[in-house]
This record gives sequence, C-alpha cells and structure tokens, in this order.
Amino acid sequence: KAPSGWKFDPSDWWVEEHGLIMEAPDFPLTPGRYLVTGGRKTVTGLTIDTGGNWKLDEGTLYDVTHLPCRSARYNPIPGQNGSPLTANQSDFPVKPGAIMPTVDGCNKLDYAVLFVVGKAA
Repeated sequence: KAPSGWKFDPSDWWVEEHGLIMEAPDFPLTPGRYLVTGGRKTVTGLTIDTGGNWKLDEGTLYDVTHLPCRSARYNPIPGQNGSPLTANQSDFPVKPGAIMPTVDGCNKLDYAVLFVVGKAA
C-alpha cells in the first residue's frame, strides 16, 4: 500500500515519466464538453460522446498534450515475469513528448497527459 493509501495492482500498474510507480488515474472522463490544454498555446473544447469517442474543437491531441508529463499502463504478459522490477531505470526520465519505454515481460499502453480546466454544466 502506498503512503497516500492507494494499493498497487501487480496485474495493471502505471509508471510516470521519472520511472516512479503512480496511482492509476480516474478515467475515462464522463461524456460531456470540457475545456482542455497542454499548458502551452492551445486551449480548446473537447467533446466526449456516450460511446467514448472524442473530438477537439480545434488543434490536435499533440497541441493539448502537456509534453513534460508522460505515463504508461503496464500489464504483465501471462507466463512471463513482467513487473516494475524488470523496468530499466536508465530509460528514465523520459524526454518531453517521447513514448514511454517498454518493460520486459509486459504489454504497454502510452497515455497523453492533458489538463482539464473546465467542464460545461
């Protein structure tokens, strides 16, 4: 158990750009309209429908991604010994905008980080 109270799940774990295990984020966002930014130039609307599809009013996902922040979700491959212990610490920190490193014995899914700065009522 982490000092802040969340519990590590060895079958589904997250790592942030510095190589630290992180709490799984709350997602997906509920359907609706949001105002999002990456903290650079673009601030735009994001619409998420009930099927989980999303669309930006303008720009691209890259435009609203906060490049210094990266995260990835790792799942051990059955029959292999994938875990945080098989991560190569020399792969961290990850450069802004780069993909997260692979971890031996794990599947990986990269996630972009964007800031939700508002939600339509």
